[in-house]
Amino acid sequence: MNVWERQYRDAAAEITSPGALDEKILKRARQFKPIKRDNNRVLSGIASGCAALAVVVLLIHPAQYLGALTPGQHSTGSAGQAPLNDWQSHRSGSVAAADPWFALRSEVKAGNYLALCQHWRRQQRGKASEQLPRDLENQAREHCRLLQTR
Repeated sequence: MNVWERQYRDAAAEITSPGALDEKILKRARQFKPIKRDNNRVLSGIASGCAALAVVVLLIHPAQYLGALTPGQHSTGSAGQAPLNDWQSHRSGSVAAADPWFALRSEVKAGNYLALCQHWRRQQRGKASEQLPRDLENQAREHCRLLQTR
């Protein structure tokens, strides 16, 4: 270690703030206190009550919120068969009945764009009976080319 490095470290160790300045700063810092507002306590209590109520409701009626099937809701195929064994077939049937584009959407999710492109081309030529929904139309714009016929 060089002489000037040692002198620098000794000089830096001797530098301290005066005790009076430290006391003045600490006294000033003790004067600062957070503002207490009663409405924060009320809002916190209301939020805690709502959270507790939500937990109670979820614990009392889990089937309603988790989408579980209750026994007797769907008919079973045989007497010994559990009602939840064929839940997926009931579910997919109801989804397909609710959404007329379910089959086409399933093919698009699987990566098969052939039927989508065919319908989109018919729609662009004005020969399609039904217009594609917006999400399928966006997929068609991304993955299909419009073939020009002369």
